[in-house]
Amino acid sequence: MASGEASSPDPMDAGAYDWECTDDPIEVLLAEHRTILQVLDEVERECRRVEAQAVLREAFWLDLLRFADEFDTRLHHEKEERILFPALEQRGLSPTSGPTAVLRDEHLRIHHWQARIAEAITRREKSRLAAATAHYVDVVRSHVLKENQILFPLARRLIPADELARMHREFRPLAADQSLRHWLRHPYPLGA
Repeated sequence: MASGEASSPDPMDAGAYDWECTDDPIEVLLAEHRTILQVLDEVERECRRVEAQAVLREAFWLDLLRFADEFDTRLHHEKEERILFPALEQRGLSPTSGPTAVLRDEHLRIHHWQARIAEAITRREKSRLAAATAHYVDVVRSHVLKENQILFPLARRLIPADELARMHREFRPLAADQSLRHWLRHPYPLGA
């Protein structure tokens, strides 16, 4: 590359979030959603390969399950269920019938489909893997859309700035690498 030329960003590093750029916990969750959606794009590509009778690349699916467990469940859902949802419920949302109840239920549905994917991988059943993956992707994409378009704007309206700043500090111990390179470590090109 000639000096002065800008290099194009590596898609494997996309989604990385700079914690110093804001004290807004909603921005953190939105950045995590971008990472989740990038992973789902790769999952759909790999699922199409499997459906086309390609070899089942177990390493990819194990990376997905690691991502789903460590990033999505232990970090992202934890921020929502332990910090954001209770803050909204303290401001009048019902924990049993409001948006947070629906989203908690969807977290359980997401875990259900993750378990079905794991079963299909263990049994090396491509058709079940494809079916479970399709359900998983649909549930997660729908869930992200609801949070991005409904819950997060509501949170910004209901939760005062000082409380949002406190929540951001509580999010810190739940920080994670958001680059695809960290989560999808398989030895083949993404997007292929």
